Amino acid sequence: MTSTYSNNRLADILARAEIFRRLATIFNYPDDELNQDLRSGIFISTLTDALKTAGLDSACAKLDPGSILEDWEELLALEKDYTRMCFASKPRQVYLFESVYREGKLLQESTFQIAGLYYEAGLQLTETFTLPPDHIAVELEFMAFLYFKEAEAIQEGSSAKESLALRLQGEVLQNHLIPFGLSVAERMEKYATTRFYRTMACILRSVLESLAEPSDAKA
Repeated sequence: MTSTYSNNRLADILARAEIFRRLATIFNYPDDELNQDLRSGIFISTLTDALKTAGLDSACAKLDPGSILEDWEELLALEKDYTRMCFASKPRQVYLFESVYREGKLLQESTFQIAGLYYEAGLQLTETFTLPPDHIAVELEFMAFLYFKEAEAIQEGSSAKESLALRLQGEVLQNHLIPFGLSVAERMEKYATTRFYRTMACILRSVLESLAEPSDAKA
């Protein structure tokens, strides 16, 4: 019984790691690798399986592979939509950096706060990330990393490492990723012209809402 519980918990944690890893890819600039994974169906099937395993049925229900593939936008369409929303629009329609969302410009206190959490987790930013530390894709990737570290700690039987991973997950989610990520999702749902980005923004919102404390949850 204990073994079954442990296996189910590990499966849930690893599924959440996969969800955040996939979302990090989505909210980075679209590239050929993403395009290939989408066209082959690997991306959507993997994300669907992870959402189901993690019990995020409400998020999974928003992922309609049929409608996305029927109305498939080629990579160029995704690049144009992403660039317009996140870089070319004036005023900016979607803020990719937490410091811009919170303080109105890049490299502010929130940037150093999230960077400090990366450092506490043992990550060297210059070696690990190519984007600024408060980019939405980096924060999503960091959550994936923390879930992997939690699973690793459980497998090793290290309560200290597990506690650190859990604490950092809570700090990232409640102090950074939930408020910032919900803003990104809300704006992208509103301004995206491609079905793909509207759908993925909706999934991000649903995932973050499921992890928010009751007082932070949004309808």
